[in-house]
Amino acid sequence: RILAMKFAFGLFENPYVDTEQFATVWDTPDHRALARTIAQKSIVLLKNQDDLLPLSPGLRSVAVIGPNADSTRNLMGDYSYPAHVETLGAMSEEHFPDAPVSEVSGYVATETTHIVTVLEGVKQALDPGAEVRYAKGCEVLDASTDGFVDAVAAAEASQVAIVVVGDKAGLTMDSSTGEFRDRTTLGLPGVQQALVEAVVATGTPTIVVLANGRPFAIPWIVENVPAIVEAWLPGEEGGHAVADVLFGKVTPGGKLPVTIVRSAGQVPLFYNHRPSGARSFPYGPYVDESNQPLFPFGFGLSYTSFEFSDLVVTPESTTSDGKVEISVRVANIGERSGDEVVQLYTRTDGATVTRPVKELRGFKRITLAAGESKRVRFTLPVAQMAYYNGEMTLGVE
Repeated sequence: RILAMKFAFGLFENPYVDTEQFATVWDTPDHRALARTIAQKSIVLLKNQDDLLPLSPGLRSVAVIGPNADSTRNLMGDYSYPAHVETLGAMSEEHFPDAPVSEVSGYVATETTHIVTVLEGVKQALDPGAEVRYAKGCEVLDASTDGFVDAVAAAEASQVAIVVVGDKAGLTMDSSTGEFRDRTTLGLPGVQQALVEAVVATGTPTIVVLANGRPFAIPWIVENVPAIVEAWLPGEEGGHAVADVLFGKVTPGGKLPVTIVRSAGQVPLFYNHRPSGARSFPYGPYVDESNQPLFPFGFGLSYTSFEFSDLVVTPESTTSDGKVEISVRVANIGERSGDEVVQLYTRTDGATVTRPVKELRGFKRITLAAGESKRVRFTLPVAQMAYYNGEMTLGVE
């Protein structure tokens, strides 16, 4: 099918780009706006103690710290163009030094596309005259702590510290996540955890921003850092999107599409588990750890509050080929506009085989102004509730 589509597009007869025309359809203002919106919507607010966020644009001084704070490359995934060109160059230099392709080894992503860093986004979000102190602190994977001194000094001299840590996604040796870049632990790579601890020790209110593809087991940070933002790999407009969330231009509404564990020893841990297994020990959970996730699947905070009421399910009974309508009223009872992702789960009791404790059947993202309410509706085909019984027959019980 892929080959058929390529033939339909004429890619084999016309394989090359018109270099004089591509700029008219490449990275247009509409593309940039869409990239920013996607990044904004993907961000998940994990913690916001004492409503530290959103920050005021009127802050006089802010420290922006961390290996991913002023990085363009590390906001992109390992299958993005910058990552692949970098890999191509690195492998060519190592294995094919005489090949012309080795010329791309010095490629910088911003030569063709402007990738907005978190540092740049923060500077633009602040009022004129604010002082922004930047310190890298450390590299993603290196063991050196030489940069901690500058990071601590920046935090001590500022009203708030934004620490941007995480991964470099790619296939090169200095990448911490990506294809064939596996790890045995799930904490922050390198000395980034120690960097966060050093900044927190200054007493300056600290926000940790995670720029990563692999979710991290970071129980100390969750316990000791007042605000945590999961930005994932937010792309070319990622810096703007992170700043939009940090300074309240948009209210975060993303929800976790994965379960975040406390330690690698909890793996596998997922929301739709069966009732037993690591949950039925006579003495409780693990000897040295909880069996609850650090953050569950579907979790995500907001700067506003939502209230669910008036759940209606119709009809009360139907056939296996029928449909069920589920609706609920959602109200924004906070003081600012925001998004809520309404999630529909089901559980099957009394089945002839063990079934998950809950299963996601649908979700809808809605935007509500302060004080606004809306009825959200789902249509659930009963056939979606089917599973294989003990005789391996697919059906609905």
